[in-house]
Amino acid sequence: MSTGVTTVEVGGAQLSFESYQAVASGGVEARLAERARERMRSYRESLLRQLARGVRIYGVNTGFGADSGRLLPPDLIRTVQRNTVLSHAVGVGPPTPVEIVRGMMLIKANVMAMGYSAVRPELADLLLAMLNQDVVPVVPEQGSLAASGDLVPSGHLAIALIGEGDVLHQGTRMPARDALARAGLQALTLEEKEGLALVNGTAFSEAYALAAVRRARRLLATADLAGAASLQALRGHLEAFAECTVSIRPHPGSLRCAANLRELSAGAELLAGPSGRVHDPYCLRCMPSVHGASRDAFEYVSQAVTIELNSFTDNPLVFADDDTWVSAGHFHAQPVALPMDLLAVLVAELGSLSQRRTQHLVSPVYDPGPPPKLSRYPDQGSGLFMLNTTAAALVSENRTLCFPASVDSMAVDTTEDHVSMASVAARKAMTVITNTSRVLALELACACQAIELQAPLKSSDHIAELLRAVRRHVPFVEHDRTLSAEIGALADAILSGEVSEAVERSLGHPLV
Repeated sequence: MSTGVTTVEVGGAQLSFESYQAVASGGVEARLAERARERMRSYRESLLRQLARGVRIYGVNTGFGADSGRLLPPDLIRTVQRNTVLSHAVGVGPPTPVEIVRGMMLIKANVMAMGYSAVRPELADLLLAMLNQDVVPVVPEQGSLAASGDLVPSGHLAIALIGEGDVLHQGTRMPARDALARAGLQALTLEEKEGLALVNGTAFSEAYALAAVRRARRLLATADLAGAASLQALRGHLEAFAECTVSIRPHPGSLRCAANLRELSAGAELLAGPSGRVHDPYCLRCMPSVHGASRDAFEYVSQAVTIELNSFTDNPLVFADDDTWVSAGHFHAQPVALPMDLLAVLVAELGSLSQRRTQHLVSPVYDPGPPPKLSRYPDQGSGLFMLNTTAAALVSENRTLCFPASVDSMAVDTTEDHVSMASVAARKAMTVITNTSRVLALELACACQAIELQAPLKSSDHIAELLRAVRRHVPFVEHDRTLSAEIGALADAILSGEVSEAVERSLGHPLV
């Protein structure tokens, strides 16, 4: 993705979805804006003035959680900040993908740049320098409740700044202290509030959510493409998507889906002949209702995640204008958890409808239509029949993953008595997205096979473009062969945007 910029200034303006992704993917560098540097210094000075006056500030000169009534002696304040990040690095499970950890680092720096954390600019500088030098902390995926922030994954990120733990430097795993030295960077000694600021916040859940939203947007486009291809392959009724038909139930997503289906199917010879049925099965004629509802839900999800990208999620907050501080709950990730639970559901429904279309493709019941098993030689083997079996298995797995994590709160302390589980919701949503990309890949392989088996009748020009994109990964199946790797490659092409963008270029506009 090209944004036309080579450097993103953090704290100078709000991060856009595009600028965030450019840095998270390693495409551009990031640096702290000078106005942010000045702002951070001002808030930092306010914090130090309040401490000098003897003001009790949660987590700075007091303990944490139920221990917050205890006042720390001055000589322990910085020791506690260091111990905070070390003690919170207790994650387990596989490493978080590099792109998501890079996103965490950028989000952390962006929150600090707002000033209210009252930390030194040097923390944001080091985070951004590590990004620019490709020094990425190794962060285990499991351990966050996403309530007092993503404490555990943020702990693993934070310890790298003090030269502890492991990182990936230009793709090679090594101790953080060695990587910092190789990159010409200096580990920090944490001062007042800085350990707490590093572990607080929703950066882990938000980085996962942003990645999930980007991938899900491509599935929305691909679902319409696959649906249009299957509609033509099954010789369906385009009238169900006529403007006069859908306009009397004018949900925005439904209107957009129907318009896509009409445009994608215009001129298809496969839809021009007589049909042996008066209407189509639900998986065809209800596409505007199902795809459209997912589209409308996605708009809410996308908006919530975009707002969170530029939100302050640390605690406590310092206000420099009047030298005060407030303990709030901005670290609670419920604004991410609920959207991620909904994202899993809306994506799973795309897969559910896709699997039903695949069922009709491999085991057709209407005439005219494609041959049984989508094979020229159905008596010699299974053809593409088993692709529907895999699709059904994936759809079933998605259903088990759609239990909402956000309702599964549990208390871990007397004050930390409600948690969001946004991190689990976001990781589950990502799994559902991956599964659904494979379900759509299975449908596309079947739909393209069905279209070609009905030559000389032709699909629409736009679906012919889709067929060419699919055939780069899954060639026509003349005789039974192993298709696992080919379906996997097509699913990857769906998630990367390769498939939908190929057709969007022929359309001249995006499908979402």
